[in-house]
Amino acid sequence: MDSQNTQTDNSTEFRYIDGRRFHNVETATYPLPNDDDELDRLHLQHFLLRYIWQSNFSAPIKHILSNPDIKILDVGCGAGSWSFDMATTYPLFEVVGIDISPLQPTQIKPKNFKFVKANVFDGLPFENNTFDFVFQRYMITGCAKEKWPYLINELVRVLKPGGFLEVCLFKKKLILNLFTY
Repeated sequence: MDSQNTQTDNSTEFRYIDGRRFHNVETATYPLPNDDDELDRLHLQHFLLRYIWQSNFSAPIKHILSNPDIKILDVGCGAGSWSFDMATTYPLFEVVGIDISPLQPTQIKPKNFKFVKANVFDGLPFENNTFDFVFQRYMITGCAKEKWPYLINELVRVLKPGGFLEVCLFKKKLILNLFTY
């Protein structure tokens, strides 16, 4: 990156590189931008994945979906597409999204959705045994290999006994094959 093309606005939590907006969290390694173009891509990705899998989750949680006291955590929620979709589909649940950047729309935010700005690698800001379902999708680009044990331990720590953890990853080779012409 050319330092002339990089600028940080100290009054905000973002930095700009070559006209693209990025998070400004020094300890975070997430490499992708968080501007409107990226948010559109994340929304599209969510709806494509939901269409392909015909569901928002793979974890066997259908038996707990009738319990109105369910608490769900979306780690690395990004644009909030999955969180908003779950909160809208299950309006009695409490859905919490956590991310390093506050990108979620506020005008259409479901009443049962709460956003927490935090870096998971500084520890999740929740008590042990808080959530019935913890969901994390595609954080592979923002998590170094040596940090995965810590990340998984944090996800399990906030999960209630008997709760469900769903971590979605992709294989680089598979993605390359899907988009190779």
